[in-house]
Amino acid sequence: MMQSILIVDDQDETRKILSIALRRPTHNVLEATNGIAALKAVKEHKPIVVLLDIMMPGSLNGFQVCEWIKADVELKNTFVVLLSGLNGKKDFDEARRVGANAYMVKPFRLSRLIEIIIGHAQLADTFVLEMTA
Repeated sequence: MMQSILIVDDQDETRKILSIALRRPTHNVLEATNGIAALKAVKEHKPIVVLLDIMMPGSLNGFQVCEWIKADVELKNTFVVLLSGLNGKKDFDEARRVGANAYMVKPFRLSRLIEIIIGHAQLADTFVLEMTA
């Protein structure tokens, strides 16, 4: 069975860039534009990694989506990377509280994101925080 990576971001350009960068013969790259669509895609496709923007239109933000994923018995081992321009301690603390595996502050290095995705199994029990200088 082919594994999936889900990109959740309301910015078309961000989704397109990430989708192209992550395209591999070993997995599908899926996209969602908001929290509701993300939850539907996660339930349906059970991706191994979810790249999740925090600030999105609609009733659910990325923190809420992550918390829902981590609370679901079938999905709790999904590796969730929060991607955001928010860079305050309260944001990092909230990411930890909702169970995110990694938090990358935008703009981030695409090469580092790919490293994290490739190594997600080894990083499952840690919290990775990446901030650009």
